Amino acid sequence: MAEITLTIDNRQIKANEGETLLAIARANGIYIPALCALTRCSPTLACRLCMVDADGKRVYACNAKAKEAMVVVTDSEEIAKERQAIMQVYTVNHPLACGVCDKSGECELQNNTHFLGVKVQDFAAKEIDKKPVKWGKTHYDPALCIVCERCVTVCKDMIGVAALSTVPRGAEPLAENYKESMPKDAYTVWNKMNKSLIGHSAKGDNCTDCGECAAVCPTGAMIISSFQYTSNAWELRGVPSSCVLCPSACHLIYEVKQAGIDNPAAVIYRVKNDFHFESLCQKGRFEWAANSAAVKDEAAFERAVAAFKKAKTIRFTSAITNEELLILARLKTTLGISLINPEAQAFAEFLRHFARAAGKTLHNGSRREVGDFVVSLGLRLSEDNPALRYAIANAVNVRKGAAVDFHPAADPIVDSLHKNLVPLRAKAG
Repeated sequence: MAEITLTIDNRQIKANEGETLLAIARANGIYIPALCALTRCSPTLACRLCMVDADGKRVYACNAKAKEAMVVVTDSEEIAKERQAIMQVYTVNHPLACGVCDKSGECELQNNTHFLGVKVQDFAAKEIDKKPVKWGKTHYDPALCIVCERCVTVCKDMIGVAALSTVPRGAEPLAENYKESMPKDAYTVWNKMNKSLIGHSAKGDNCTDCGECAAVCPTGAMIISSFQYTSNAWELRGVPSSCVLCPSACHLIYEVKQAGIDNPAAVIYRVKNDFHFESLCQKGRFEWAANSAAVKDEAAFERAVAAFKKAKTIRFTSAITNEELLILARLKTTLGISLINPEAQAFAEFLRHFARAAGKTLHNGSRREVGDFVVSLGLRLSEDNPALRYAIANAVNVRKGAAVDFHPAADPIVDSLHKNLVPLRAKAG
């Protein structure tokens, strides 16, 4: 991409041509409010808070692309008035239950209401009673939902299953006088929110229970059920780590706090991720709970150690965790044991043939560098490497790329990612 120079709030900034104004502003420490935008996903223009003036025209920073010599103003008296009206819309009938809400202390609605100085409520509408529902491991409370569509967008553009969509709310129409009396963008946001809620789509059965919808939710509308009413966000201490359950080693944060008054030991309450840059699969987000009941069997451990000391060779498959790989590597180093993985041997042979035909190897592949045309060979993406599946889903859904997946076993999730992904299910061998 060509490098360009633009001006944002009187600051000259260098960026890549075609980047969105919101991404450039965030990268340069310039805050533009946005409740619907996700870094790796397509813009929805649902919240409209990111409005800015670019070369004298009103645009939305999540969608507008940077151009050479563009002059951008992120705040003005008129923009501030619009943003305040939008935040008032979002707080119409929003339950004043911050003290017991699981999101309080990290709620983006709460933060932006304070940041934008909203102190009055000029609007009113009759609310309808909608009961909370539970979708797998996620709890959804419609009363707290602002229909920003982050959950819908991340499910479609990153997870690739499109299990969520907007559904009719069933509310009464807004009073007619509001359309003429209130700012245009605020009315548009309110009218949409008054008509819609989030529900399972026709592809709802594809849900992989990854919890990413709850991770991206800016309010307490979507919460991981096991975390609900267990802790305040500000009581938790984050421990950065990497997931050990597949080769991707996704970055995650274990959130811990003291188990109780009589027990100072740190206990994991939930797993979080920086969702703008990293998505987690179901195992990465929830498998820590399965391991919490593990106990030591010292007799079995001693037998295993004795067996390893006698061994000259260990044969293993690729279906092991990163922790198990580390143990094998240390056994090889300390005891001189040879390691044999028939699957790796077969893959190495494939790479030799590939290199002879293509003139290059595949050794330096990275899911962070997945291009716009992807060929997946012999990997069951949904189970062996979900993070790679997310990268491919993003390539075909957001960047309009294409992919071919070679694997003998049918994979309903991968097969339905996008019309530009062709699944080839040849027989084994």
